[in-house]
Amino acid sequence: MTITIPGFGELTPVDHTPEGVACWNSTHAGTSVSVLVEDPASPDDLDLPFIGSVLGDRERLLAVAHSAVAEHLRERPGYGPDAVAEPEFTFHPGRDWLVRFAECRVPGLTELGVVVVFNGGDVVGVDDMADVELSDD
Repeated sequence: MTITIPGFGELTPVDHTPEGVACWNSTHAGTSVSVLVEDPASPDDLDLPFIGSVLGDRERLLAVAHSAVAEHLRERPGYGPDAVAEPEFTFHPGRDWLVRFAECRVPGLTELGVVVVFNGGDVVGVDDMADVELSDD
């Protein structure tokens, strides 16, 4: 089953997801988008018009995310204006969503990137993923 985001387009299902998790993704106009639904939620719980409104305003919201990253990382050695790149938008049921910058060129941070968490249009957190332990699997 595909899902269609108004004003953006169709997202296709991801085949290999953990039990109890459904995921769809796509890339349109240079924007990578994923939608995740975990049990007990269902795809019916997604607010697709809300997701479409965020993606319709993605340039402004990316600027907001970049500003939040700058505020969070400004004092770290090696930080510069081009420290993060490759933004990915991820949505869940509800109004919480995130932008993960998959590329982060700041020494000491992991390859998991930097995540900016939003509620609606407001930034509610920035996580540089520095304290995440990676498994050897």
